[in-house]
Amino acid sequence: MTIERAAVEAALDRLGRGARLDVSAERVGLLRFAESRVVFQHDEERLRVRARVTRDGRTASGMLETLEPAFVGALADRLEDGLASLPKRDLAPATAQLGGVASRPVASEATLRAGAPDRYRAFEEIRAGLGDGFALGGSIRHDIAERVVSDSDGLYRNEVLTKATLQAIADRDGRTASVRRVHRDSAAIRVDDVASVLREELRELPIAESVSGPFRAVLRPQAALTLIATYGYWSLGAAGFDERRTAVAGKLDERVAGQLVTLVDDGNDPDGLPSGFDPEGTPKQRVPLLERGVVAGVVSNVAWSHVTGGVSTGHGVPDGWRFGGDPAPSHLLLGAGDASEEQLVEACGDGLVISRLDYLRVLHPKETLVTGTTRDATYRIENGRIVAWYPRVRLTFRIDEVLAAIVGVGAERERGDIVFMESVVVPPLLVEAGPLTL
Repeated sequence: MTIERAAVEAALDRLGRGARLDVSAERVGLLRFAESRVVFQHDEERLRVRARVTRDGRTASGMLETLEPAFVGALADRLEDGLASLPKRDLAPATAQLGGVASRPVASEATLRAGAPDRYRAFEEIRAGLGDGFALGGSIRHDIAERVVSDSDGLYRNEVLTKATLQAIADRDGRTASVRRVHRDSAAIRVDDVASVLREELRELPIAESVSGPFRAVLRPQAALTLIATYGYWSLGAAGFDERRTAVAGKLDERVAGQLVTLVDDGNDPDGLPSGFDPEGTPKQRVPLLERGVVAGVVSNVAWSHVTGGVSTGHGVPDGWRFGGDPAPSHLLLGAGDASEEQLVEACGDGLVISRLDYLRVLHPKETLVTGTTRDATYRIENGRIVAWYPRVRLTFRIDEVLAAIVGVGAERERGDIVFMESVVVPPLLVEAGPLTL
């Protein structure tokens, strides 16, 4: 499936003055497995068309799954009716500059060619490597998306994005461990070592008794990225910052995290999952967010560009997005340190290794208060050594307090993604006792 420029331009003509289209032609190949057997195989192609028309300070939007003229015409008529029903507003035009050159990520040939046999071979290699005594679950997925953002003023941007994702979860006697890998290039995702990593994670250890009170913790990357993504989404957007709804509102150039914390958003960094522009067509900009724990900036879209010097940083979100309409970070990267994970465990002394956080829910956005559970390979540390498994527990804490308590940062970063963010790149973190309490 490809997006024809002529079809896009014809749709814009029919929608009329002030129209913008955000079009995505997507192809998804998915294999799911559970209990060491394939349970689901799926291939799908779909077209997503988001249309927006803005005139005289009034905006109406809608969605389609086709660019066929008859359907575009019907939507155009509905949008016209919607605009007519709204009061006129005398709004100053947005000052964001949509010019500039957007980067063009190179689509992976391996991901473009990947099919069901490739996904099955990867699953079988992991299953065979685990051997008896383990139950394997998870998924292998390949995504291809051709994106076009175009408007009635002549803007036309397009790119093809590829993504390969591997999630493998092994269970042994009720204890679980997981590996998650994601990359634009499926050939860059190693499969040959997944089974050995899972086997090592599920090595024989006693089960520690539950204790209570504050504890030190080593947060592995898959746990740390959930925290960083959640903090970024709720705290580092221009709308909430300007309206004083976030934890960093009014704190530009003030310290809100430990000195080891440097966080940027950069859609062009190859360590993440690069993309060239946002759903408004604005090129992705590199935005420093926290510099050694000090608030350095926030991300914006066209409507909130006045917060970022009159220029959008390229962080608009799709119309009708289920996570809201405010600008939000999309490609977070947390700076690495110089310690190995083993050195962080040794420096921890007594505490926990947390491999993954699950079901993280935000209880109070401005206070960054969240609750979630540990999952997959949580270990007890004593005297700087992993000595036992630790039972799954629920934790309730403030993310900003965790960021302020970071006393060690690992050297090896992992790439991940999350449902409301394109990519997050983080190292393991050592957190001082205090904000995390059993």
